[in-house]
Amino acid sequence: MTYYSNANPDLLAKIPVTARRVLEIGCGTGGFARAYRDINPSAEYWGVELFAEAAEEARGVLDEVVLGSIEEAAVLAELDARRGDRRFDVLIFGDVLEHLLDPWSVLRTLRERMEPSAVCAICIPNVGHWTLVREQLLGRWNYADAGLLDRTHLRFFSRDTAVEMISTAGWGPLDADARVLWPDKTEAAIKALTPAALSFGGDASKAKRDLSAFQWVLRGVNGPLPPRLAIAALGMKKVGGVTEARVDHPMAALASLPSIRATWGAGTVALPGGAEPGVFVLHRQFLNDETLTGHVEGLVQKGWTVVSDIDDDPHHWPGYVESDFRAFRGVHAVTVSTEPLAEMIRRWNPNVAVFPNAAARLPDAPATTPKAGDRMRVFFGALNRENDWGPVRDQIVALADAHADRIDWVVVHDQGFFDALPASASKTFHPTLPHPKYMALLAGCDIALLPLSDTPFNRLKSDLKLVESASAGVVPVCSRLIYADDPAHGAFAVFADSPDEWHQALLGLIASPDEVKRRRDLGRAHVATHRMHAHEAPRREAWYRDLVTRGADLEAQRQARLAAMAPRQSQNA
Repeated sequence: MTYYSNANPDLLAKIPVTARRVLEIGCGTGGFARAYRDINPSAEYWGVELFAEAAEEARGVLDEVVLGSIEEAAVLAELDARRGDRRFDVLIFGDVLEHLLDPWSVLRTLRERMEPSAVCAICIPNVGHWTLVREQLLGRWNYADAGLLDRTHLRFFSRDTAVEMISTAGWGPLDADARVLWPDKTEAAIKALTPAALSFGGDASKAKRDLSAFQWVLRGVNGPLPPRLAIAALGMKKVGGVTEARVDHPMAALASLPSIRATWGAGTVALPGGAEPGVFVLHRQFLNDETLTGHVEGLVQKGWTVVSDIDDDPHHWPGYVESDFRAFRGVHAVTVSTEPLAEMIRRWNPNVAVFPNAAARLPDAPATTPKAGDRMRVFFGALNRENDWGPVRDQIVALADAHADRIDWVVVHDQGFFDALPASASKTFHPTLPHPKYMALLAGCDIALLPLSDTPFNRLKSDLKLVESASAGVVPVCSRLIYADDPAHGAFAVFADSPDEWHQALLGLIASPDEVKRRRDLGRAHVATHRMHAHEAPRREAWYRDLVTRGADLEAQRQARLAAMAPRQSQNA
């Protein structure tokens, strides 16, 4: 059943995170549905599955599963009887259409069950992949149990014929992207085969594209294609999950929408093609050097709306201060993570939007409590918190020593915190981790420590660490500063400020697995309902589109701010 449990990440990235009702043809055991619902937990998910054993397992994941072939009239009739007058926002075919006798008719028939503007997302094998071309040049076409020449495949498609199939069935073709496997081998094969394509009058770039794709990931829209907004985002070098939270995750959510073309990167980014100039986001870029400011001015001249993003007090970095906060004055608008930070940024730019940090997905987490047998796992993994945990060090050390037989300590990045734990404690240290590994490690723990001292810098921080902990099914023990600002957090977090409160909070949770489970379930449900990028993406898109429509006015404001900066900079020179 492994094949039927897989979740194709390239196809998953193309499913709109805002879908209300999804229909997957060939849902297998529910692996793809589970992966999607980790991103959009509120979606209603339906499936049709040919194999009874897989369908039975899928029923534990999906809202509705219909057993049988979608090409059978009885199966379609059962689907219609169950859905009534409800229609679907998304239709998914993951490696299915090639197994059907008449995929054209299936696409056309199911389109009638879709909402206007619904998205059809397809992954389909490429008959023009270099491995098949090579085999044909060698006189071979051998069917196999799996792969491009799976013996159960009835239809074969190139990119052009797959797009034509979508169009013939009444869907508006939106995009068709190559899924490339084995890039090194692929590059060598393309070098060998491209001359042959050119000798037959082919185009080099098209030949490279068509030969490299193992599969095509395509999308169509039920109705006219939406006007597409281009968004590019440039993040800083990745450390501690900051760029992921402010760039990667929100951009990935936006990119899943059919109305958006988005690209993003850390250190460099390519502008998205296929759309007019839109919004260019600069995350934690100081704009204090001629190269970057020149690049920004060039983008503005081409019609781009430039937005800065910041999620911490900018006074912490000399680059912002010494440039007189040009990063905010010299752009059209600014996005931040909290309202107190927005209030500060409005000194330099009135066009500020607050987009709170959110979870991209709900990580897999063990269902048991404690998660690791009979010992609680306590996690500490924040950056630069030495001054925050110092005041409660003695209480944590004493508790770790007194309950060494009941706690496993998991520490990321902070060597000082790890060393402070007594030798008697069961403890594991990890250096700074990439964000996916960080979240996987966190999801294996029961309790997370989130201390924050009351400082001007900390007052402007976001509650990201609490959101991450709750999404992973981990109970946060945290300071009231920042984390208690939302009254809803009190249902699942445990607040502590004084050393005695920290000691009692930890002791109480360690002694009560039932309370830990109750709070972890409430925390995960809170994030699933209120703090996902799936919830935020529509508002972010609407705000970006509004900026673009106000482009002329925003540019006039920006020029006025830059003009006002010049005298001050001359005085400081």
